Amino acid sequence: MSDGSSPNDSVSEIPATDVETFDERLDGDLILPDHDAYDDARDVWNGLVDKHPAVIVRVRHAEDVAASLEFADRYDFDLSIRGNAHHQAGSALVEDGLVVDLADLTAVDVDSGARRVTVGAGATAGAALERTLEHGLAFPTGSASVVGLSGSTLGGGLGWMRRKHGAGFDALREVDLVTADGTVRTVSPDDDPDLFWAICGAGANFGVVTALTFELYETQPVVPALGVFYPRDDAEAVLEGFRELATEAPDALSTMLLNTHVPPLPDVPEDLQGTPSIAIMGAYLGDPDAAAQVLDPYRALGDPILDMSGEMPYMALHELGAEMFPDGHLYSQRSVFLDELTDDHLDLIRTGTDDAPSPLDGIGLWTTGGAIGDSDHATAAPWTDKEYLLVIEGQWVDPEATDQNLEWVRRREREARDIGGEYAYPGYVGYEQQDNEDWAKLVYGKNYDRLAELKAIYDPDNRFRTNINVVPRT
Repeated sequence: MSDGSSPNDSVSEIPATDVETFDERLDGDLILPDHDAYDDARDVWNGLVDKHPAVIVRVRHAEDVAASLEFADRYDFDLSIRGNAHHQAGSALVEDGLVVDLADLTAVDVDSGARRVTVGAGATAGAALERTLEHGLAFPTGSASVVGLSGSTLGGGLGWMRRKHGAGFDALREVDLVTADGTVRTVSPDDDPDLFWAICGAGANFGVVTALTFELYETQPVVPALGVFYPRDDAEAVLEGFRELATEAPDALSTMLLNTHVPPLPDVPEDLQGTPSIAIMGAYLGDPDAAAQVLDPYRALGDPILDMSGEMPYMALHELGAEMFPDGHLYSQRSVFLDELTDDHLDLIRTGTDDAPSPLDGIGLWTTGGAIGDSDHATAAPWTDKEYLLVIEGQWVDPEATDQNLEWVRRREREARDIGGEYAYPGYVGYEQQDNEDWAKLVYGKNYDRLAELKAIYDPDNRFRTNINVVPRT
């Protein structure tokens, strides 16, 4: 334990004996601001976020979580939950409040016979997939290896098998969590289906998840994959061709198109790095004998400047996402779901980066549809029937360019909505909610009212509010 205090001296106002008693109750670590691990524990992916919690509790189990919630309630600390700290708005931390840090909950228990995996809420997608792929099995995760499983799954979990096997919450079968009153629960579609429905899409509002159990699907460690970059001058033809191919694509193929630059990856020639391009990436999880027939048309939409397509380790696709969006850069990403891909949308994707203030800014288009939302349980996400996800991707390194980048991302998102789009993916809502915005209504849409009613049951005092917050219905 540390004897330090937060920047606002919140802990110093609490009797020292109470802090010591709390520390003795924990099996995990109590991290105060003068602790050697404090700066590491408050570090997050988005370099824009710089918050100083008063207390960080690196928990070991659910009982530590319950004790932390009780301590926060007694001394009126705001709460946040730190999984792997990739939510760009910085919701993993709370200024001068208490952080429940799940970093030590990393166990991965694979039952290959039952095709189930139980994962600690602090584990990353990459760590879990490494274990399951040893058995020729995998489950839907986010698209990058370093993303935490708890946060990405509870918000959706859109990755490289989304059209084949659905989103992360579609494969979810059970969760262990601690609700606001300190109760430790195991929740499934059969045991408290209303709470499970709410967790799948709005989970951070309803408790601290400590473990998640997923269904596993047969997946080869190496899969046919797309990784082709076309010159941006060919964007019009490439986009038109992509639209035609996407409408007929099999569910076994999940793709992503990006108006971007050739990334500085180890295998990319230096003279190509930074070249403006239209990239198409994807994974095919269908019949290997049909892979060439499915993928080759995407590789023939023009004259590529770089083609990395071919047999690729499934893990490498996730590592690529981590390399393209490295830790510590400055980020704001906003999103819109689309029913169809119109000419106006194609024009926005093609020309939207022309005035981007950072060379790292981009616009991405994810194919959705397929098996997303087709699981045997309903979810609180209103967007599972949409066909595309359009993402305005702000990424920069110069802090002095922050205002221009934030404004560019907001403006391009408004344009996307004006030409036909709704909702937002909870991982891509932006960095700061504006006065004229309500992120919760945007993300939860038609399901907000039911969520508010359930919130009044499970968190009537809105203890879990430093998130895309659902206000309890009174």
